[in-house]
Amino acid sequence: MRSINIAFVLLLAITGFSGCDKFLEVKPKGIVIPEKLSDYQLMLNSRQLTLTFPPALLYCTDDYYEEFDDLSTVPAANAYYWRPGIDQNEKENPAAWGDLYNSIYNANVIINNVMATTDGTPAARASTLAEALVIRADCYFMLLTLFAKAYNPATAANDPGLPLVHSTNVTDKAPPRSSVQTTLDTIVTNVTDAIAALPLTNLNKYRPTKYAAYSLLSRVYLYMQDYANTKKYTDLALTAPHNMINFNDYEDAYAFPPTDMNPQVLWQRASSDYTIPSMMGMQHGLSTLYQPGDLRLTYLAYSFDNLPDDYYYSAENGYSNFGTTFQEMYLTKAEVLARDNQVEAAMNVVNELRKYRFEPGAYIPLTATGKEDALKKVLEERRRELAFRGVRWMDMKRLDREGRMPLVERRVNSTGALKGTLEPGSKKYVFQIPARVQQFNPDMQLNDR
Repeated sequence: MRSINIAFVLLLAITGFSGCDKFLEVKPKGIVIPEKLSDYQLMLNSRQLTLTFPPALLYCTDDYYEEFDDLSTVPAANAYYWRPGIDQNEKENPAAWGDLYNSIYNANVIINNVMATTDGTPAARASTLAEALVIRADCYFMLLTLFAKAYNPATAANDPGLPLVHSTNVTDKAPPRSSVQTTLDTIVTNVTDAIAALPLTNLNKYRPTKYAAYSLLSRVYLYMQDYANTKKYTDLALTAPHNMINFNDYEDAYAFPPTDMNPQVLWQRASSDYTIPSMMGMQHGLSTLYQPGDLRLTYLAYSFDNLPDDYYYSAENGYSNFGTTFQEMYLTKAEVLARDNQVEAAMNVVNELRKYRFEPGAYIPLTATGKEDALKKVLEERRRELAFRGVRWMDMKRLDREGRMPLVERRVNSTGALKGTLEPGSKKYVFQIPARVQQFNPDMQLNDR
């Protein structure tokens, strides 16, 4: 592969280039020209296809606490206060949208061309294609949770979803937004089509496997509230060899295995901002959910002597993971069981995880009095265990559609001053198409905000 920067333009979201024909017929400066199967496989290890998680998916959640200047319009502040646009800058690569469509572009380079290579085996080419399909599907899913309404089967066929881009020709006109239903159908089809060619194990945890595909489908179907398929793919993901970390076996979180060696990590997705979620503040609504003796708060958060009630997330060993984990699969399984009124079975699954998280003598198994009590406790445990892991905004949106999300407020801890609210059913659960994307695509359908 020629030694040229793999990162390209903001895909088709910022058209206006000229002088290019088909991607592989010219070799423009600054664009990767893959030529062999090994080139495409190297792309799967690139920053563009491994560091795909957008920080905005943490900033907008009810887990995160920060104090921004009232005049601040940085993406973190815009997401934190659920302003219409995460990124209002028309001159720079838009937050979340830009980087994710850049990753989609790189995935499309593989998807559109790898099967035409003549080196390597047919199975190796098919596997490389399959990995790119899974990564692209994940990028689309993260975009969808930010820039489209929560899935509602009654309206999804008409609700605007995403532009589904397949071309790598930057002179092609950006496609119109597909519906939420079409977007999700495409995500599911891409992943299910990839499964047969994916390996059971891979070179590293960033590279997709069959189990990674199962876990992504588990997450997507949970968002769609398709609990039969959620159960199917969660159970398939949990057939992968794995074990849980017992917090009591370690002095602190820095002693945990590095993320890419952590047995709890199923599929690793990291962020180009390697600092997150380190030093991100915790909302009191999250920190007060932890019970005495819960080592998750002891190991994964810290407070200052002068602010004993204010907690901040602590760093772990290695790049933080925002991909799928086995504990997420256990909690998803427990939720499906609770929704099916299998109360005792749901609590058993939750307790199988919880017993590894408490100081000796502090662990008390959870019990539930019925379906609603079980579901409430499973969802609370999910929030505790998966805090700052990248799924809370997805959970907030799907739970809001069920009427299970309370009013969320942004208050200053020291004064109680109210700075913003996210009401149940609010249109603020959907962010507007970024200003720069609108500038280059004036015909793109906007969200109703």
